[in-house]
Amino acid sequence: MDPVSRVRTVLASATVTMTVAASAPLLAAGYERSAPVVFVLAGTAIAAVAVASAAHRLLRGLGPLAVPAGLPVAALVLVALAVWSPGPVKEPVPAVVDAVLHSGARILTTAANPPATVDLLAFPVLAVWLAGAIATVLRRDGRVLPAVLPGTVLLCGAAALNPEATEPGYLSAALLAGAAAVALASAPRDDPDTARAGFTVAVRAPAAVRAQRSSLPRTAAAGTAVVCAVSLPGVGAAVAAPGVLEGWPVRASDPRRQGDAPEKPREVRNPLAYLSAWAADPNVPLMTLSGPPTSTRWVALAEFTGTVWLPDSSYRPAGPALPPPEVVPPRTTRTTVRVSVGNLPGDWVPVPGIATRVDSVAVGHDAVSGTLLSLDGPVAGRSYTAAGMVPDWNGWKGSGAAAASGAGYERYLRLPPGAPARLAEIATTAAGDGNAHQRAARIAEYLRDSYTFEPGAPGGHGYAELAELLVQPGRKGGGATSEQFAGAFAVLARAAGLPSRVVVGFGPGSGSGSGNHAIRTGDAVAWGEIYYEGLGWVPYDPNPRKRSEASPRPRPQERPDSDGTDRDGTSRDDADDLAGGGGRGAKPPLAGGGYTLLVVPPLALLLLLLGGVPLLRLRGLRRMRRGTAPERVLAGWTELLVAMRLAGLAMPASATTAEVSERLAAKLPETDPGRLRRLVMLVNAAGFGGPVTPDDAEFTSEQVRLLATGLRRSSSLPRRLSWWSDPRAPLWSARPSRLKRRVRTGSLRTSTVRR
Repeated sequence: MDPVSRVRTVLASATVTMTVAASAPLLAAGYERSAPVVFVLAGTAIAAVAVASAAHRLLRGLGPLAVPAGLPVAALVLVALAVWSPGPVKEPVPAVVDAVLHSGARILTTAANPPATVDLLAFPVLAVWLAGAIATVLRRDGRVLPAVLPGTVLLCGAAALNPEATEPGYLSAALLAGAAAVALASAPRDDPDTARAGFTVAVRAPAAVRAQRSSLPRTAAAGTAVVCAVSLPGVGAAVAAPGVLEGWPVRASDPRRQGDAPEKPREVRNPLAYLSAWAADPNVPLMTLSGPPTSTRWVALAEFTGTVWLPDSSYRPAGPALPPPEVVPPRTTRTTVRVSVGNLPGDWVPVPGIATRVDSVAVGHDAVSGTLLSLDGPVAGRSYTAAGMVPDWNGWKGSGAAAASGAGYERYLRLPPGAPARLAEIATTAAGDGNAHQRAARIAEYLRDSYTFEPGAPGGHGYAELAELLVQPGRKGGGATSEQFAGAFAVLARAAGLPSRVVVGFGPGSGSGSGNHAIRTGDAVAWGEIYYEGLGWVPYDPNPRKRSEASPRPRPQERPDSDGTDRDGTSRDDADDLAGGGGRGAKPPLAGGGYTLLVVPPLALLLLLLGGVPLLRLRGLRRMRRGTAPERVLAGWTELLVAMRLAGLAMPASATTAEVSERLAAKLPETDPGRLRRLVMLVNAAGFGGPVTPDDAEFTSEQVRLLATGLRRSSSLPRRLSWWSDPRAPLWSARPSRLKRRVRTGSLRTSTVRR
């Protein structure tokens, strides 16, 4: 190979690698740390191109087999990833099997920004590998523009998976456009060399065409224009007019939000049910917080059945970095605490404010409510670090704030049948007139001023308990606990037309000089929240300040104002153990579930087409190299008939070798007639038991290979792409051929080829 050809070959491999690796920044944008993922995907692209190039050289005319030939190397790459960053399965080989079966489903059912584990990287790695191998085969076969297609498709898939990653998307698009332009500009502009195929083609181009062909700048410009027109229709507008697109109402949606993660329901004890018992025994330690004193959120409950409030149950496995909320309150303080859980029941994970990161415990994240669930079972005895944004609603007046309504918020306004007859009247009277915030604040004030906090009150927060508790505004009611007051606030708010929910959490607890804060059962508290457009959920404290005479004396603690800040409850200094630790929260299974039924069959079919069918084809081609010389000649003729059918030249059952050769000569006019005539004579001789030598069999194998290559190259693009994965080809090779039937009946005739 001359130096110019060598440089051109290296440049072709480099540009193919770049077109495939261009999507790496955009694909990596969906993970917690993008830099290692970019390194892995770029390395995969380099390895795929190198392996496919080597396999293409070794297989020569069987170039498409270079795609499945490299899959064992791709499997080794996945094993290395499993050792470096294992997922749920820790053993490398089982981890790879688990990752291949469930990677696609877990990517779609995992919250954004997960860690780069093998079960979440297997699908992108295999996609990059297949794209690199296919692009390499196309490029080495001289298909320059089709070689850009795999990288373009990969970039489109990355954009669909990470629609909000704007800057990485621009970078990936620019890399693809630049690499494609270089690939088109550096493509050979000489006439094709067909001598190796057994025939020659002389092409005379007009002088103007030859002059245009030698213009490198024009070719580069044309290549850039083609790639931009094919793969980047919207990037130019996005770069040129970001201000216009910023206010555009239509946004690409994240596919992870299109469906709920599959789950197995199990019996759950409602978190509100703990509060009455904990209020009666407020000194039992639950957990310890290290860091600045802050209230923590435990569970949000939005579904009211008339009997109980229920938490949401769609939890997606999430990495340490949690996806940001759709709406962030205007004033927040970033807080990080270390949590050491003691006797806290259930699987819910307490966090400060709106959680942004949780380390040292695998969590499931409910994007709607913000509630976190431990994926490893109960949190009792666990320690973890949690960071969050703690909203500050002190002094907020609610001017201009509008309660959310319309599609998507009906569930926060829904009240089931069976409500007490006077509920609507009490809600209307307590809320009064004014804006949404004023009405919600009056409902909370009505509950605080009309009732007393009674730790010994029985539990329950449904319609029956509210019917006994609620009195007309202006009258004095009885005593209850945070369980009833939070539930009453949310129900009255919904009756007044305000979207509401209940949240259970904990106050700051009692501090010590070392920065540790003990959280006890008496620090547990529930409150109500109202959803406002553009602000999100705003908390309201409905718990009375007045306590019954039998109540334990509270410790002096900071208390929130009534305009929306959380109340932290009370507890005493002495601590006792909690007997009968309570229930368990809803824990989803490993991601996969129903998505496996959608992902595994297509994946298995793809592996069969890319791996199994080519291997069967290769087995058929090996028959041309085994057995006696006549058997090898007849096997080669059979494979030639199969190639004709793949090229759309199926011959009728009555066709003779003369008719077959005439059809081949018409399809491939560049074929040497003498070589084709000799092939037909050898086939006739082998069929009738004539003299056939091993050299004749070798000539037949070589000629059949060249003719099959010519048929494939002259076929349409869909036929070329499916040439080695068409599942019908092994069946055609395995059936008793028409040739053998004609041999048995003596109908095979010597024929010649018309020139």
